[in-house]
Formats: sequence, C-alpha cells, structure tokens
Amino acid sequence: MRFPREVVEAAIGLYTDGLSLRKVRKRIKKIFGLVIKSSQTILNWLKKFGKKPRQALKGLAKLLHADETMLKTYKKGLFFWFWAIRCKGMQPVGWHVSLNRNLYETKMLMWETRRRFPVGYWPETVRTDKMPAYGSAIHKVFGHDVRHEQMKSFKHGNNVIENFFRCKNRFPRFRTLEGATIFINHWLWENSGEDSIFSCLLSYLY
Repeated sequence: MRFPREVVEAAIGLYTDGLSLRKVRKRIKKIFGLVIKSSQTILNWLKKFGKKPRQALKGLAKLLHADETMLKTYKKGLFFWFWAIRCKGMQPVGWHVSLNRNLYETKMLMWETRRRFPVGYWPETVRTDKMPAYGSAIHKVFGHDVRHEQMKSFKHGNNVIENFFRCKNRFPRFRTLEGATIFINHWLWENSGEDSIFSCLLSYLY
C-alpha cells in the first residue's frame, strides 16, 4: 500500500473514535505529514482491515440485558437497528446490525450472543423491553429453561444496556448496512482491550 501501516491504523482508529472523515484526514496530515486525498480511502481501509472481538467474555452474570436502538443513515427516513446483549459492567456479549426490527433479526442477535458464551456458561435470565419477538427468540435459541424477564417499570428497568447505547452519539451517519456493521465491529474491538499495541498508538496520537 502507498501508506505505512501506522497511518492506516491511526486513520481507522481516529474515525471509529468519533472524528469525522474530514477531521481524520486533517489529523493525519498534521501528525504524519501525509495527505489522504479521499475520505473513501479511509472507509476502504476500515472495510479491508477492520477487526471484530473474538474472545469469549469470562465472569458473566446469570442476568443478561438485551435491547435495540436506531442508527442514523444518510437517507432521510431510513434507520438501521443496532442490537446488543450485555452483562453488567462488561462490553456486549453479542451484537447485531440489521435493516429490520422483527423476529428473524431478534433470533440473529441471540445466535450471535450464544456463539460468544464461554465454555460452561449459560444465562438464567434475559431482561428486555416489551417487544414480543424477544420472548420467542430467547426460547428458540437459548431454550425454555432461560427465563425471559420484561421490563416492568422505571425502577425495574434495563439501564445496563440502555446506558451502553449512549455510545451511538459518537457514531457517524451510515450509508450502507455493511458499513455500519464493519464500523461497530471495529469500534467494539478497539474497546475490548484485545490489542494493547493499538491503545499505545492512540495514546501517542493524543
């Protein structure tokens, strides 16, 4: 490639850390003295070199929290759905990005989560909002021994996952579902602690 590896990694990291593509290009020029002529170049780098968390989370509690939130796109009236299941105090156990909000996509979230369970772990309860698809998906993928607990009141809420979704305030508007998925995968990888070298690079840049 025409650009050194550290420039590519820095550009991807700055973008998924919340900077706009225009600001990423300016920051790269200031730090490395190199000009990225097109913002699409950074998106292509993210598509080619983006990571995804792969380590199973250890120490999961028996209660998991599931929810979904809308992501903005460049097309007026079009939103993508970002689904996640989280254990208190941890990064998401599983996540999924979709165009629709239905039973099929809810089951996809459950399957993606189940794949990341550590050996010997199984939840006792999954807490969600009142969307009917959650109950069916939980019982289909996790089995009927896993209890589905619906949020009943503000005091008995689901803020463990809802607070996590504040992260989307730093996400850009997305053009494609694939682009949104790649972005979120890499963003979660950066925040999972799986790459200490990348963390050192970001500390150098700031």
